[in-house]
Amino acid sequence: MNLIDPKKSLDQKEGVVETKNYINKIKLIKNLYSKGSNTAGEICNEVGISLPTVNSLLADLMTSGEVIKQGRAESQGGRKPDLYRLAEDSFYVLSVDISKFRIRTAIYDSSNKAITDAKTMKITLNNEKETFEKICDFIQQHLASSQLPEEKVIAVGISMPGLIDSIHGVNHTYLKFGKKSLVDSFESRLGRKVFLENDARAMTLAEFKFGHNDNFKNVLGIFIGWGIGLGIIIDGKIYQGASGFAGEFSHSPIFESREISCVCGKKGCLESVASGTAIVRMAKEAIESDVESILGRMAKENQGEIEPILVVEAALAGDQRAITILSEVGLNLGRGISILIQLLNPELIIIGGSVAEAKQYLITPIQQALNIYSMAKSRENTQLSLYKLGKEVGLLGGVAVVNEKIFDDILQ
Repeated sequence: MNLIDPKKSLDQKEGVVETKNYINKIKLIKNLYSKGSNTAGEICNEVGISLPTVNSLLADLMTSGEVIKQGRAESQGGRKPDLYRLAEDSFYVLSVDISKFRIRTAIYDSSNKAITDAKTMKITLNNEKETFEKICDFIQQHLASSQLPEEKVIAVGISMPGLIDSIHGVNHTYLKFGKKSLVDSFESRLGRKVFLENDARAMTLAEFKFGHNDNFKNVLGIFIGWGIGLGIIIDGKIYQGASGFAGEFSHSPIFESREISCVCGKKGCLESVASGTAIVRMAKEAIESDVESILGRMAKENQGEIEPILVVEAALAGDQRAITILSEVGLNLGRGISILIQLLNPELIIIGGSVAEAKQYLITPIQQALNIYSMAKSRENTQLSLYKLGKEVGLLGGVAVVNEKIFDDILQ
């Protein structure tokens, strides 16, 4: 099957039966890609195709190499049913994790396992077409170096910051140039389907799909790097809002008395007092007070360049000023999260991003703030957890977006 351009394959089909069989095969492939593995009976129930047809299509897909058997499922009484899954080489997805200052890429197989090492390039994210071209060149170089057959890499998933309308493929913050949408521009250059999503939503989706497999349906993902991102999952689906901008939590003016201006121009935003940018500002002030502290020496060894992760590492090394900074940030963050708890009543709140590497130095003050600012009844069934995917969460975010949306335009 040609999966890189299903619409083209669909146009080439002759006859109603051939078209219907092709669409049904796409439904089976999407089901197995999303579920990991499944029985014919469950596929029948979930996809809405008769069991004889499912068995026939599975046989065809095993013959063509997209599907293989994977042992047997647990018996529900009687003979154990066969489990089916996608062959690992049935197709591949290239994931792109873009931040303000770098881009990372890796290629994943149909079981969501990386088959290439992540490649990294420094960039400064802006609205210049030249930056877009550099990103595309970097992606194409990675594709070429993988030596995979061109038709096997069926999609590109892109996770990046900004006000993103993923339905229309537009980033209203970065890479704004020309008349085409950003997704159309990427697809023209890369020659394959491209899926674009805000980084926080993509990472939340990755944690939901690949990290926290505990059947939670209402989940918040809060990721703290240079900024603060929020992803919202309601009833098992990522929530995007009317214009795709749901989750702009960091620019909520919660702290009215604060005089620090946020990058958005307002004062009192959560991001101005609880993000990586705020951590770096406080760290610089702390170093001026004590250049010989652990934090001061680490900054000097780093040629004076201070990043949020440097402050985290100093705290883990025992620097009391760094610990105090993270404690203040955690308390501010917790105050903001308490509002989300009372508005959305989530089952699980995932804390991730580079600042979350501080672990209990961040989680403990967040929990303290929740105890102070949220109602006990609202929070009693809400779990607070560190992210499980670690540094790969950004790349897996791109994979999760493809996993969620691939073939939807064919199957609608």
